[in-house]
Amino acid sequence: MSCTKEEIVKCCASDARDAKYALNNNDFAKHRFPKKQAVDVRFENITYTTWSWSMTRFQKETKRILHGVSGLFKAGEISVIMGPSGAGKTTLLNILAGFTTRGSAGVVKLNDTIRDKSPRFRKLSAYIPQDEELRMALTVKEAMTFAANLKLGYSVSNDYKKQQVLELLEMLGLENSHHTLTSRLSGGQRKRLAVALELLSNPPILYLDEPTTGLDSSSCTQCVSLLKRLAQEGRTIICTIHQPSALLFEMFDKLYALSAGRCIYDGNTKDLVPHLSSLGLQCPPYHNPADFMMEVAIGEYGTDMNVLAEAAKVKQFDKIGESTKEKESMSCSLFDEIKPEEKAHDKSPLPAAVVMQFLLLYKRNLLTTKRGYIYFINRLLAHVAIGLIFGYLYKDVGFGANTILANYVYLYGSLLLIVYTGKMSVTISFPLEMKILTREHFNRWYKLTPYLLSVILIEIPFQVICTWTYIAISYWLTAQPVDFRLYLFILFCTLSTLCAQSWGYFIGATTPIKVAVFLGPVIACLFSVFGFCIRFFDTPYFFRWLFHVSYYRAGFQGIVYSIYGLNRPELYCPEEAIYCHYSDPTNFLKEMDIVDVDLVSNISVIVVIWCLMNAATYLTLWIKLNKR
Repeated sequence: MSCTKEEIVKCCASDARDAKYALNNNDFAKHRFPKKQAVDVRFENITYTTWSWSMTRFQKETKRILHGVSGLFKAGEISVIMGPSGAGKTTLLNILAGFTTRGSAGVVKLNDTIRDKSPRFRKLSAYIPQDEELRMALTVKEAMTFAANLKLGYSVSNDYKKQQVLELLEMLGLENSHHTLTSRLSGGQRKRLAVALELLSNPPILYLDEPTTGLDSSSCTQCVSLLKRLAQEGRTIICTIHQPSALLFEMFDKLYALSAGRCIYDGNTKDLVPHLSSLGLQCPPYHNPADFMMEVAIGEYGTDMNVLAEAAKVKQFDKIGESTKEKESMSCSLFDEIKPEEKAHDKSPLPAAVVMQFLLLYKRNLLTTKRGYIYFINRLLAHVAIGLIFGYLYKDVGFGANTILANYVYLYGSLLLIVYTGKMSVTISFPLEMKILTREHFNRWYKLTPYLLSVILIEIPFQVICTWTYIAISYWLTAQPVDFRLYLFILFCTLSTLCAQSWGYFIGATTPIKVAVFLGPVIACLFSVFGFCIRFFDTPYFFRWLFHVSYYRAGFQGIVYSIYGLNRPELYCPEEAIYCHYSDPTNFLKEMDIVDVDLVSNISVIVVIWCLMNAATYLTLWIKLNKR
């Protein structure tokens, strides 16, 4: 089904502004985007199998989702995949986009070139999931500007990128929302923003999962109208949809219907009703053809799915000859040059360099953190409050021999506090961020290394400020020694909280949110036992290895030895005390089994564990992003 521009305005545009813009926009994409070669998506015998572990039978159970489906989606058309829930719509779309590969089999071709995992194929398409997963703390223009700088890099000038941003926002009806936070956009505006972000790199193929879900009728019409216009400019638009209205259904060019993982119709939307009629399935008058097709797909009207599937195969077979003749007369290889003079324009834009990606992502994180300053203020105020409470609970315990045990508890509690705050403040960072990271990384916005560095380095200063604020208050109130021991105390506390932070990132990256918020405190408590609650020679042999890998033990022994070791003079003994056994601090260190501590070795243990946990976090995220 092919609509003229005037027909789109009459039946698709939902307000006067969109209609006026569509009529006047003769150079919708011709002058805004470099012309790219049209790319057809062909898939053959696609199957997908998933498995789960049966808790009743205690064995592996497999389930076939797609049963050898084939088809062709042409450039210049908006193709829709429909079917009831569980039919395999999203699974097929994800396989075609390359978003899901594990468990699938079959061949996906782009202009008769078999697609693989190489970057040259990835740059030809963009994937927009059902949930847009946008950065809610950014304005529309900020989101577009960051995306333009990341995706276009140095391949084009800054003026060109600014022009692209402004023209895309105008083209998608967001020209009045430049300074509106994404969180305040309507559902339809968010959908259009998600499309605009991916159009910056001008991909010839767009995959969209349920683009109309959650939108009202007006927003649905605007969204599909936009996709229709994009398709008419030569792009291949493939989307899934559950149950469109009759108006929306008429706007689609091609329908690919699924039922229980099998294709039951593959053809033009206008041919659906005649095709079903030829099989004895009469669509009632004034009935939405899309609704009728869905009723047929779930088995109503006495439908035999085998008959529909075989009829769809015959229809597909008839089209193979036509498609082959077309390719022989006019098609060229996907990566062949179309014309020498178009070679420079046909190149996909190069993304920003890795260093520039880091700087842009770090700037973006700073901006979002600035917008969410209340969170940082709460963290800071919590450290101030606990610092005052601990300071007054253990006031002046740092210089007396008779209060050395109280000071020992203060040191333990202080380290435990900053370990908890360092770990738990970032534990849910990656679980909350994972969907956005997956979409942006899959669509080639940036590499994983600059992203991870930008996240880690944005949190380190905040945690260090909170830790030092707590130390400044409680250290002074508890009357600890103010000499070189202060710097050692700050050093061990800072390293310990940053090491705990790396554990928080790792736990959050490897486990679901509910598990992460439970596992984080448990691991912190486990490590805190060693060195404070139990001494090395009292520990069973089976657990002694934990002494050597516990960053908490290394940090705690480091601060205790820094305060009471290193030839500290005798402690003050008040007159009312008859005998001060700990006036010589070495007596206390011997009882606590904290003697001859090598501070350099303890620092090395903490730093090595910090590096290992950050490396493990990187590896975990890399596996998650590439295990498709």
